[in-house]
Amino acid sequence: MQKIPINLAKPGMVLEKPATSETGQVLLAAGVSLTENHIRILANKGIKSIVVKGNPLDLEGLASAPSFEKRIKRMDYLFRHQDDPFMLKLKNFLQEYFQHKALAEMQTPEEGSE
Repeated sequence: MQKIPINLAKPGMVLEKPATSETGQVLLAAGVSLTENHIRILANKGIKSIVVKGNPLDLEGLASAPSFEKRIKRMDYLFRHQDDPFMLKLKNFLQEYFQHKALAEMQTPEEGSE
């Protein structure tokens, strides 16, 4: 299962979870195979993302995915009310993980440069 932005949805993808409005109204049931019309209607109703079966898209590196630098900064906000030592260790672990991922991304050789 994969959560994808509605603008990347394609006809034939199958909903894993129902597409619901902000009020919880089911717009499309789980198991529905999307059509162009379904996608257009969901987008017009303000639906930003849907959950589809499988893993049809490689979202790594897309502009819609937050950068590792943004993820590192977001940890301060997410853990702002935490004073539990375990939670602070978890925050530090996540920040270090994202720092390593950001460094690895910067050091990855460009395709065809070898």
